[in-house]
Amino acid sequence: MLNNPSGQPVQGIIFDAVGTLIEPEPPVLIAYLNAARRQNIQLDPHTVRDRYRAAFHRQENQDFRGPLATDEATERRRWRRIVAEALPEIPDLNLAFDELWIHFGKPESWRLYDDVPDALNRLANAGIPFCIASNFDARLRSVVEGLPALARFAPSLNISTEVGRRKPHRALYEAARSSLGIDSAEAVLCVGDDPENDLMGPLRAGYQALLIDRRGHHPEFSPSTNSLTALADHLTTPSC
Repeated sequence: MLNNPSGQPVQGIIFDAVGTLIEPEPPVLIAYLNAARRQNIQLDPHTVRDRYRAAFHRQENQDFRGPLATDEATERRRWRRIVAEALPEIPDLNLAFDELWIHFGKPESWRLYDDVPDALNRLANAGIPFCIASNFDARLRSVVEGLPALARFAPSLNISTEVGRRKPHRALYEAARSSLGIDSAEAVLCVGDDPENDLMGPLRAGYQALLIDRRGHHPEFSPSTNSLTALADHLTTPSC
């Protein structure tokens, strides 16, 4: 499962949040359609989905071309542009954006993947420390604190807007490693669902990395796994 040329055992883990530990519930598309309906606008789901994906990737690509600097105001502007591109028909953009911003800051708007609670408990019981590092903003704190399986890990949150750099800038990985108290990047495993932010970026920075690809969207990338259960099995099962 893990390709570890350095031979260093995993002493700690840095988990991504969205797409790795949690996902929106209801999905982003439904939340956006609901925001439009509250302004009496009915939109085609496929159109909104395509607009959202295009806007999100456009923002990501712009970030990659820049210094990857961020803060709370920058993140808020970023998401406002995405909402504007996804829902251009709505008469009151400010209202829709504010509603969505508040919505995604509530723990009840998120769910844990089914494999997460057991995998995290097994890793914790095995004495493997871990933390969370995410390209989110301060809202992630209330989300994590409101999800029982994650609440105890809230103090270990490393959020891009607080660090000042977004993945794949090494500063966010380094902040997370520092919070684990581990000296060597080679002894830390980064786990996440984004090929650039959670696999290639950490590898370039000298970390071990593992892509979680639950739906098989990235077969061209490795190492990867389709569940955190498999990772827990790998790290907690004694070697013969």
